Amino acid sequence: MAGHPPYPRKAWIVEISDGKGDGKIGHYELRADHPYEDTLISQHGTREDAEDAKTRYIGENKE
Repeated sequence: MAGHPPYPRKAWIVEISDGKGDGKIGHYELRADHPYEDTLISQHGTREDAEDAKTRYIGENKE
């Protein structure tokens, strides 16, 4: 099993279309570069939930 990356971690949010209509967002994915490049960490129904998860995942206050 891969170890934990050092804090702060790197992560980004990807908007995923559900295919219904132009530019319609189906959900948001939180992705990171650990343990592999472009690893799916979690999926969220709203941008706000994804941003909250990103903040917790990055953990800037952790060492």
